[in-house]
Amino acid sequence: MNPIFNEYLTFLRDTTGEKLLDLKEGYFWLDRQIIKGFDKQGNIHKFYRINISNDLETLHLSKAKDYRDINDIELASWNDLIELNKEHLENIESDSLNLIKDKMEKYKGHDSLIPVSMGKDSMVVSHLVRSLYPNIKAIFNNTSLDCADTYKMVKYFPNCEIMNPDKGFYQYVASDHMIPTRFSRFCCRIFKVGVMVSKLEHEHPYLMWMGMRNEESATRSGYTDEWINESEWGNTKWQGILPIRKWTELDIWLYTLWRNIDINLKYKKGYSRCGCHVACPYYNKSTWVLDKYWYSKSYDRWRSILEKDFIENEKWIVMNCTLKEYLTQAWNGGVYRDDPTKEVIEEFAQYNNLKYDIAEKYFNKYCANECKTQSGKIKKIKDKQVLGMNMKLHGRNTNKFYCKTCLMKMHYIDNEQWDKYIDDFKKSGCDLF
Repeated sequence: MNPIFNEYLTFLRDTTGEKLLDLKEGYFWLDRQIIKGFDKQGNIHKFYRINISNDLETLHLSKAKDYRDINDIELASWNDLIELNKEHLENIESDSLNLIKDKMEKYKGHDSLIPVSMGKDSMVVSHLVRSLYPNIKAIFNNTSLDCADTYKMVKYFPNCEIMNPDKGFYQYVASDHMIPTRFSRFCCRIFKVGVMVSKLEHEHPYLMWMGMRNEESATRSGYTDEWINESEWGNTKWQGILPIRKWTELDIWLYTLWRNIDINLKYKKGYSRCGCHVACPYYNKSTWVLDKYWYSKSYDRWRSILEKDFIENEKWIVMNCTLKEYLTQAWNGGVYRDDPTKEVIEEFAQYNNLKYDIAEKYFNKYCANECKTQSGKIKKIKDKQVLGMNMKLHGRNTNKFYCKTCLMKMHYIDNEQWDKYIDDFKKSGCDLF
C-alpha cells in the first residue's frame, strides 16, 4: 500500500482524461490498483479501481464495489494516521533501535555496512542505524538497470559507495541472449547481490543491516532477526541483521512520513517498488503503463530488445501469441495460450513469407515417436528449423513430425551434415527455414 502523491495524480489525469477533483495528495493510498483512504477512526474505504487494457493503450477509473462518496467520509490525512498510530510507531522504532544496539554489541568484531537500494525499506533501516551510529557506511549495488531518479538519489546519499558491475544488464542480455522471466531469471543473482559479492572481501567479517520484512513474501515470513544469504553470499564471514522484519508496509510508510525520510521519486510516480527499471519480470501491466508515461525512452529500448528476441527466436511457435501480445502481456513468463489463434498464424506467415496452410504446420507439433522429456511429457517441437526440416524431407503435406534426434537417426544425418543442410537450404532461399 503506497501513499498517493501529486505526481501519480498527474499521471492519472493525463492518461484517463478525467479531472479527479476529489483526489488530492496527503489523504489517499494505492493498493493493488485500488485507491483507498482511511477515516479518522482508522477504518479503510475503497473508492476507485484502476483498469488497464491488455494492450496498455487505455486506462480508466471505475468506482469500487463498496464505493461511498468521498465527501461523505471524514477522511484521515497522512498526518492524522501518524497521530492515530503514534504509540505504535514509537514502539516499533524503540524495538528496532534496541535490536540494533544488541546486535552491534554481539558482533562488535564486525564492520557494519548498510546495503541500500534507495527503496523505502533500506531507507528506513539506514535512518534507524545511523540515528545511533551516524558514520556507518552504505553500499549501493548498481544493477545497471535502475532509473534516473534512483541514480540521482544515490549520488547525493551521504557516505555511500556505489558498486558497479563489470558488465551491465543490457550488455549481458546482448552477449548471452537472456531475457529474464518469472521462471528463469539471472538478474538478482548477478546484479542485485552478485555485484556486492564480487567486490567485498569474503573473509572479512561484515555486519549487514538489511531491509527485508516478513510480510513481503512466504519465503521471507520465516526469517529471524539474524539472517545469512547462504545461496548467494557463499562461504563468507558476513552476518545479516533484519531490524525491521516485523514491520508492515503501512508501518514503513507512516514512519517514513513521520520522520521525514527521503522518498525515491519513483514511488511518488505511482510505483510500488523502485528497483530493476523496466525489465523486471515480476512487474506487470500496472507498472508498464507507468514506464510508458514516465520513462518512455527506457521503455522503448527494452521493448525493441524484446521485439528482436521474439522475431529471431520465432516465439510465435513457442508461446502461441502475436508480437504485440508478447510485448504487452506475455514476455515475462510462460506459454501464453495452448493453441494459436488465426491472427498468430497469419502474423507468423507474413514475417516468414509462408502461405497460411504451411505456416499452420509449425504450431503445436509433437514427436510422432512419442519421445519423452525429462518430466515425462511427449516432446514438443519448438524449433522452426526442425519443423522446416521435417517438411523438407517428408514433403510439405506431411502430418507426422519428428524431433531433431529422431529425424537425424531416421535419415542417418550427423550434426555436421545437419548444419550443412540447414545452411544450404537457407542460401537457396527455401522459405521453410
